[in-house]
Amino acid sequence: MRKQLNLIQVSRALVPLFVLLFHANEMMDFYFDYNFLGISVGTKSGGVYYFFALSGFMMYYIYHTKIGNKGIIKDFLYSRFIRIFPVYWILTLLILPIYFIIPGFGDGNEREFSTIMTSLLLIPRENEPILGVAWSLIHTVYFYFLFSLVLFKNSKISMAIIFIWSLLSVAFSLKILSSSHYLLNFFFNFNNLIFLSGVACAYCVSKIRIPSAISIFFIIVGFSGFPLSWVNAELSFINLGLQMITTLSSVFLILGLSSIDLRKEITIPSFAKYLGESSLSIYLTHKLTLSLLCKTISIISFIAINNKVLSIFIIVISILVGCFVYSFIEKPLNHKLKELKMKRENKFTQPEILKG
Repeated sequence: MRKQLNLIQVSRALVPLFVLLFHANEMMDFYFDYNFLGISVGTKSGGVYYFFALSGFMMYYIYHTKIGNKGIIKDFLYSRFIRIFPVYWILTLLILPIYFIIPGFGDGNEREFSTIMTSLLLIPRENEPILGVAWSLIHTVYFYFLFSLVLFKNSKISMAIIFIWSLLSVAFSLKILSSSHYLLNFFFNFNNLIFLSGVACAYCVSKIRIPSAISIFFIIVGFSGFPLSWVNAELSFINLGLQMITTLSSVFLILGLSSIDLRKEITIPSFAKYLGESSLSIYLTHKLTLSLLCKTISIISFIAINNKVLSIFIIVISILVGCFVYSFIEKPLNHKLKELKMKRENKFTQPEILKG
């Protein structure tokens, strides 16, 4: 199979852009009483659910031939670590002093040691992490951990672990099983099934060659499903929740994009590729940027600004801030950490080379 899936990589940008759009709508409604989307500000975009499914897809697509290979676990965990934690730690530590300088800012528990440590380590707990949008990263790290166990075990044991975990997740999602304990509900929740839906997509495209016409149909259905879920959240004309609709949409979209990617090399415009690469930084920074912009502009409200123009302005600035963080923090930091790993590996292998 192809190593580079250009359409899939670019589609990562959908996650922060969808989430950013809804958070911008929420901020505009709160600060300026302007709902530019014309829908409930409480409605989610479903972008994070696409991220979950895409994570499951990429993990299986990249590592399925290495299941049972203990030697790959260290590299797997390290690559996942440098992808998420360094930039996340920097951003969390940058905003943490605000909660000490302005005690009234936030929910009041941000200064507690337990909150700080669980936030930095992305450990599940009932309260949101200090950087609120990182709640999704907690689920992602949990999935990576489980996937590393699968890599460690042989295929039969791996399938048994996944099967039991999946059954429990289905049981908790359907309320067949229930618990008042937060951790049990976290360990076996519907988000697990979204990750597994991505794994199923990767397995499917690795075994079945989907015709181009059907792939395009899947892409149209998948992409259309997101605005459909937003409208349905308002009007309830389909008896399905937003999470279910956007999960199904994610499956169609991933199947369509990946099957075309596997068929031929797709040329992607540089800016689209860059947005996909910047997706994590845009996602992590956008809500804080939106909040600061709206608070500042509301203070200087004597300057008349058209609400439509203002909405576009805060969205564009939030994207640019995320791109800045990616270019000058996330990307060089990841590159440096990869370099250090390579130097460390070369240092250990060099004596054996000299012996030869």
